[in-house]
Amino acid sequence: MFDNIPKNCRYGYARVSSKSQEENSSLEFQKQEFLKLDVPEKNIRIEVGSAADKISERPIFYNLIDHELKENDLLLVTKIDRCSRNTLEFLKLQEKLFKKDVTFISLDLPYSNDMAVNKLIATNLAAIATFEHERRRERQREGIQAAKKAGKYRGRKTVITPKLIAEVKDLKEEKKLSNVQIAKITGRGKNTIYKILKEELNYVPYNRLVKNVNQEEKGCRKLD
Repeated sequence: MFDNIPKNCRYGYARVSSKSQEENSSLEFQKQEFLKLDVPEKNIRIEVGSAADKISERPIFYNLIDHELKENDLLLVTKIDRCSRNTLEFLKLQEKLFKKDVTFISLDLPYSNDMAVNKLIATNLAAIATFEHERRRERQREGIQAAKKAGKYRGRKTVITPKLIAEVKDLKEEKKLSNVQIAKITGRGKNTIYKILKEELNYVPYNRLVKNVNQEEKGCRKLD
C-alpha cells in the first residue's frame, strides 16, 4: 500500500480518551493495525487524552508533529477522530503536515495516490465528524432536559473519588505538575482536575489556581 515509503519513515499515532479505554483492547488494536502496515514498533506513538483538546495540549502528538516527522515521512491513524474532533484544529494539522511534505493517511478513509485528493477527502470527513459530534451532544442535552422535566434525571455518576483526590494532591503538591499534565496522567478532563483542586483541596483562582492558605501563613504559592 505504501511501498514507495521506507519502513523507517512510517509513523503511527494511537489515542484513547481515558484510562479505562487504555486498559481494554482499543490501543492494542490500533497498534496491530500499524504493525500490519510495517510501521516499526519504535515509531508508534501512544497517548491518553481527548481529541477535543488542542494539539498543543497533547504532548506526545504535538512532539510527533512538530519535532519528529520529517519530509517524505508517513503518518498513519486508524480513524480520523484519533487526531481531532475539531474541524479547525484538523485543518491546522493538515496544513502543517502539507508544508512539511508529510503524507497523512487515516485508515478509515478512502486512499488515493493523489495527495490533493486525500486532503480533500480528509477535510470533508473531518467536518462531518465534527458535525455528528455536535449533534450527539445536542441530543444528549435534549435528553437530559426531558429527564429533568419528568423528574427522572439523577445526573452522571461522579468520577471524583477519594483515590483520585489523593492522586491529584500528590501530583500537584509533591510532583509539582501542571493541571494539564495531571489530566493526562489520570486520564481525567481538565475541568475535573480543576474542580478537585478547587472544591476538595482548597485551591482558589488567583490569576492561576493557587493554594488557599491560612491568614497566619505567608501568602500563597503559585502552582501552575
